[in-house]
Amino acid sequence: MTAAGAGITQTEIDQLYKDTSNELRRLLVRKLGDKEGAEALAQDAYLKLLRIKHNQDVGDLRHYLFSMAVRLALNVLRKRKMDSQYYGHKEKSARLLTQDSCAYRVLLDELKRETLKESIAQLPEKTRYIYLLHEFKRLPADEIARQLDASEAVIATHIDCARGQAEKALTEFVLMDV
Repeated sequence: MTAAGAGITQTEIDQLYKDTSNELRRLLVRKLGDKEGAEALAQDAYLKLLRIKHNQDVGDLRHYLFSMAVRLALNVLRKRKMDSQYYGHKEKSARLLTQDSCAYRVLLDELKRETLKESIAQLPEKTRYIYLLHEFKRLPADEIARQLDASEAVIATHIDCARGQAEKALTEFVLMDV
């Protein structure tokens, strides 16, 4: 949406708000189960976007906004979970605590999948193809080597490179997996 190096303009954010505000609120209500909380979180996401330095290029502004909002929702759910563990069940019923915990897990898993997809998409085409064959088609390296008429060592290098990239992309979730 923004040109490289051009940064984010107020006009782009205004247009993004008009185009996405209802959709973002509906998404956050589904994730949080709380209309008022979703409204506040949506406003926070737009405000954070406004505060980004004008010379920073974020690429796809809509994707950036939604990713930021999902991360904010994840933080809210994590805080609810921690508060409920700290304060016990005095303020919430066990059913609501379970719902928050499940929502947190689902949102965290969605965010992990999206992050992994983005990581895989950034791999070089051949590495991505080999990694997908190995991880999702469950083909062993020797079979991929035969199919691509390559050495097993080359295939193993591509797989290791892709795994390293995927693991690096998912490192931020290590502390969230509680």
